[in-house]
Amino acid sequence: MTDPTARILLVEDDESLREVLAMNLEDFGFAVEQAADGARAVALYDPTRHDLVLTDLRMPGLSGLEVLDHVKSLDPDAVVLVLTAYGGAERSLEAMRRGAFHYVEKPVNTTSLIQELERALAHRRGHTRRREVTMIASSPSMNQVMRTVDKIASSDAPVMILGESGVGKELVARAIHGRSDRAERAFVAVNCAAIPRDLLESILFGYEKGAFTGANARTDGKFTVAHGGTLFLDEIAEMSFALQSKLLRVLQDGYVERVGSIEPEHVDVRVLTATHQDMALAMDEGRFRRDLYYRLHVVPIRVPPLRERPEDIPVLMRHFVRELGRGAPLTIDHEVDPIFMRYGWPGNVRELRNVVERMVLLRESDRITLEDVPEELLSTPREAPAGELPFALPPDGLDLMALERDVIVATLRMLEGNQSATARYLRIPRHVLVYRLEKFGVDPADFTPT
Repeated sequence: MTDPTARILLVEDDESLREVLAMNLEDFGFAVEQAADGARAVALYDPTRHDLVLTDLRMPGLSGLEVLDHVKSLDPDAVVLVLTAYGGAERSLEAMRRGAFHYVEKPVNTTSLIQELERALAHRRGHTRRREVTMIASSPSMNQVMRTVDKIASSDAPVMILGESGVGKELVARAIHGRSDRAERAFVAVNCAAIPRDLLESILFGYEKGAFTGANARTDGKFTVAHGGTLFLDEIAEMSFALQSKLLRVLQDGYVERVGSIEPEHVDVRVLTATHQDMALAMDEGRFRRDLYYRLHVVPIRVPPLRERPEDIPVLMRHFVRELGRGAPLTIDHEVDPIFMRYGWPGNVRELRNVVERMVLLRESDRITLEDVPEELLSTPREAPAGELPFALPPDGLDLMALERDVIVATLRMLEGNQSATARYLRIPRHVLVYRLEKFGVDPADFTPT
C-alpha cells in the first residue's frame, strides 16, 4: 500500500499527460507537485519536501538530464525516475549512469509505474534510515553521546543539541530520529540561520494563496511536512523573538496556523533543535525566550569538538577515505595519524571530511602518505606531548588548585571578564567554568571594564 506521505515532483511538458499522470498517482495515494518544464522543476525541488522525482527526459529548455543533475547536486541520495519515449534506451541508460534510479517508457503503463515508484520509495527510505543512524566514533565522550541517543530516542521529549559548527549536530538529530518509532516517517531539517527572518514563519507554518506577494498557491509548512515524524531546527538561536513566541504556542498546543489563515491545523511532530551559540548569554541579552528555552531544553546533548576527542580522528579519517574513495582500495600510512591528531580542526568534522576529500582526489597512488597531507596541517606548530609542560615544575612542589585558579583569573583578565570567551579559550563547557568560579570565589565582574 502506498504511503500517503510520499511526495512526488512530477516534471512533464505535455500538459495533458502531466494531468493524467498526476491524477493517477494521487488516486494511488501519492501527493504530487507538478512542474511544466525543467526550469520550474529546478525552482521547486526541495530535498526536505520531495521523496521522489519523476521527470521526462526530452523537454524544451532544461532537459530531464539537467534536472537530474540539479537534484543530485542538492541531495546525492535523491531518487529520480525518468520518463522516456519508446526507443529512447540510450538516453535512459545515460540517465542511469548519471544517478537515475530507473526509467519508465511511454506510453506509461500505470500499474508498472506505481510498482517502480513504490520500489524506488522503499529503496530511498531504507537507504535513508541506514544513513541516518550511522555515527562513527571511538572516544569516551562520543560513546556517551551515543548512549544518551539510545536512551532518549524512543521518547518524544524535545532535545537541544549543543556544539560548535561542524561537529555533527544534525547527524546526532538524524540518529535520534532513526532509532525512534518515527523512523519510517519524515525527518525535516530547517537551518534557521540560512532563511531570511521575514520568510521563516511561512517556511515553518505554511501559507495560504494570496497571503503575501508571490504566494500563488496554498503551501504546506515544514511542520505539516514533518507530521508524524521529526522536525530539526538547526541554529534555533537565530530565530526572531516574535517567531519564538509563535513556536512556543505550537509546542504547547500542537496546532499551526498558516500565514493568511485563521484555521488551526493539528500536527504531530517531535522537535529537535541545535545551536552553536551560548544560550545562557542569548537569554541574558534578551535574544531568546527563557520559556521557549526550557521547553526545548528537556534533554541537552553536547557534541564535543574534534580537538577534545583526538582518538576519533583516525577512525573518522579512514571512514571518509572509504566513503569518498568510491570503492578504490585506498590505505593510509599510520605516520599521517599524528599529523591529523595534533591539528586543532577549527572546522571540526566538516573540515576533516573536506581535507580527506582533497587528499583522495589529488593522491598519486592508492596509498595516502605524508606527501598527500595539505601544507597547512604539516605547518601546524607542534603541541607539547602528554606529560610535557610549557614551564618547568618548581622543585618544592606546587598547589594545583591555586594554579588552576590563577589560570582562570589570568584568562578572565585577558578577556575582560567575558565568561563565554574564557570557556572557549580554556576549552571547557561554560557550566564547568561557572562551577569553578563559584568554587574559587572568583567574580567575573571584577575583570569587566567600567
